[in-house]
This record gives sequence, structure tokens and C-alpha cells, in this order.
Amino acid sequence: MSDLWLSIAVGVVLLLAAIPYVARIRHPQQKLLAAYLIFMFIFVTAAVVLYTGLAMLAVALDLAHLLSQPLPVLLFLLLVFLPAIALGTWQARKPPWRQGPPA
Repeated sequence: MSDLWLSIAVGVVLLLAAIPYVARIRHPQQKLLAAYLIFMFIFVTAAVVLYTGLAMLAVALDLAHLLSQPLPVLLFLLLVFLPAIALGTWQARKPPWRQGPPA
């Protein structure tokens, strides 16, 4: 049960740490809330897809036992979070879409 609470605490810290980061990197014409929601949606989606894909790959290659050691876990998390942060940053930096609704 302590793993669950640790995961929740880390998630809350990530959510709070993203606020000043998005405020700094967002496009000047983009509202902070919109940029934050865009960043978090892309970040979470990419992280879930990468985590699932890499975990399935580790199991398929019979490497899952390595994820109980600190260095492989750190590499695994870097392979999940760095691309997710890069994709979220890329989307949050885009200017707002100013086109009207489709006709």
C-alpha cells in the first residue's frame, strides 16, 4: 500500500512542478490554463503509451527482472519521461489556434 501512496505523492509533485514550467515555456498568446492542460494531456498520454510499450517489451524480451535494480529503473524512467516532456513542451509552445469552427 505504501507504493500506491508514493505514486500518488510523486504524481501530485509532478502536477505542481509543471505549473511554473509551463508558465515559463508557453507561447505568449496562449493562456496559462490552456497551455497547462495541453502540456499535461500530452505528457500523461505519451508517458502512459511509452511506459506500457517499454514494459511489454521488457516482458517479451525476458528483461523484467532487471527492473528491480536502480540503474535499469532509472534508464526506464528516463526513456518514458524525457520524450513525454519533450512532446508536451512542443505542444505547449505552439500559438493558440485562431480558426473558427468548421463550416
